[in-house]
Amino acid sequence: MNDRELKKMEGRWFLQYSGCPLWKRGNTDTISFNYELIYRGEELVLKEQVEFRKNGKMKMKRGYEVPKEGTNILEWRGVGMNRLFRNRSKVLYNDEGILIMWFEKTMSTPESIDVLTKKKHLSGGESAYIFSLLDKIDGSDKYMNELESVNIL
Repeated sequence: MNDRELKKMEGRWFLQYSGCPLWKRGNTDTISFNYELIYRGEELVLKEQVEFRKNGKMKMKRGYEVPKEGTNILEWRGVGMNRLFRNRSKVLYNDEGILIMWFEKTMSTPESIDVLTKKKHLSGGESAYIFSLLDKIDGSDKYMNELESVNIL
């Protein structure tokens, strides 16, 4: 993943659709991923802060998305209470304020995809457009049955 692609990920993204059970629980809503491009030593990485509301209280997860050279794969490393956790993801699409990512299976989550947008609330037409994009992504059909809308207040 080159520096330009990382730069396109900067900013705040709202989770719209997910196949991850963690985000589909009824007591979790308004999930946003906040990315900041920084140098960590000689390495250009994305500092990540995930904010969400669970049972009406704001929660956060922090970490770093470290690009694997020559690929669209990011290796997530948690910080603080999450420092023992690792995860791999892959950018499947990043254009027009739409970010579609694949996440590997971990001990606590299944392999899945997430759809994030720069806009907090989507129209029906925008959602239909996103699903037309998903239809064009090779292999995404195997995740579609698990993909659900995420609560955004």
